[in-house]
Amino acid sequence: LFVLQHHKGETDDQLYVWAPNRRILASADYYQGFLPNAGNGKRIQRDVEKWAKALREMAELNATILLPSHGQPITNAKEINTNLNTLAEVLEFIVEHTISGLNAGLRKDEIAASVSLPEHLADHPTLEVQYVNPEDISKMVLKQYTGWWDDIPSHWTPAPISMQGEMIISLANHNIPKIITQGRELIQKDLRLASHLADWLFYARPGNKSVQDYVHDVYKARILAPSSNTMEMLTYLDQMARARDAPSED
Repeated sequence: LFVLQHHKGETDDQLYVWAPNRRILASADYYQGFLPNAGNGKRIQRDVEKWAKALREMAELNATILLPSHGQPITNAKEINTNLNTLAEVLEFIVEHTISGLNAGLRKDEIAASVSLPEHLADHPTLEVQYVNPEDISKMVLKQYTGWWDDIPSHWTPAPISMQGEMIISLANHNIPKIITQGRELIQKDLRLASHLADWLFYARPGNKSVQDYVHDVYKARILAPSSNTMEMLTYLDQMARARDAPSED
């Protein structure tokens, strides 16, 4: 006997397989042995709440063998139950935090940036950050419950980023070398701000060799940062490649 149970998760058609006579559970991508790819900024909506529901449901089966799609089988019933419930708990925590923030009228960027897991979850060995982090998962929940606007008024109908970049350049009296010198200082102080500056400069002046080099160095630093996850790194690599391949005017 095989029981196939569907719940939305990493994909809309995902399901797990339960063999009750042998108490074997094939968990598909619901359980991955690390913080799951539930907040992928490049993919279609992923249902974090139903993902957590599936995990709670699987935990109640009291399986003695877990066959995940990622990693090795788990053959300890207590470990299986603990790991499934722990992953469900972290997803539920992020969902609750996000929805509470929306109900409190916080901006979306404030909500996602303020996710702080309890110590017993932040340090749990099965919740290691690989593909995405808790902030990314919060953003996925925000996407589910709200529209595309990010709550910043100027972002409703924004100027093209190339025009924003030209404005930044003009505010510095068109002194791109001076801007880049200050930008390189930002690499050591705040990589996020350095990235904003790199994007403004690149989309305004993609053919400037100094700008291309700055973009490369900023995103190389972001890739090497301990906090970066796999999905971030791929995004940064893409931008480094754009800067490398852009025709140079120099």
